[in-house]
Amino acid sequence: MATENADLRRVGGTPLDEVAFTVLDLETTGGAPPEHKITEIAAYRLQALHIVDEFVTLVDPERQIPAFITGLTGISREMINGSPPSREVLPELLRFVGDSVVVAHHSQFDRRFLENELALAQLPPLNNTDLCTSRLARRILPWLPSKSLGSLAVFFGIEIGDRHRAADDALATCRLLVVFLTYLRHRGIASLEDVLLFQYGELDYDR
Repeated sequence: MATENADLRRVGGTPLDEVAFTVLDLETTGGAPPEHKITEIAAYRLQALHIVDEFVTLVDPERQIPAFITGLTGISREMINGSPPSREVLPELLRFVGDSVVVAHHSQFDRRFLENELALAQLPPLNNTDLCTSRLARRILPWLPSKSLGSLAVFFGIEIGDRHRAADDALATCRLLVVFLTYLRHRGIASLEDVLLFQYGELDYDR
């Protein structure tokens, strides 16, 4: 059931077509910072739920890349040679993101890496509004056994070119976001404020 506060916010919410979203995906040397670092960043800017710009780059983690990570992502130490380190890449990423809503699949993973490397580079934290397609999947498809990006892509017929490469995973997340937001609009959740409340279980579908 929607709370009284949620009902109030639904009256004057921001229509989704007026919201700028930045969908991003990271590849890394391993599971968690500070031990591991970023090797690739891909970000796509959406306006009116259409991609209008992109930011894609390899990143030198300034450390070795474990063999099992190379096996998973295809990103090797040789590929990274000559790429900029994160302290050179992140200012441009922050300009690209601007004040948009930042979207990722399992967004806490990406946020932890970005927060760690922004701090190391003495850059401001990423304080943008957060939207997670994994959280949306848990709310919309609670009965689906796996909410991984790969499983959701199969379920919705979304093609992923190179799985575990940032650009293709981010593009798949863009398509997944559009599917979810289109569905929610049909169920009466038509503003950014509604969607943010919905992802945390503070707002339900119209009945």
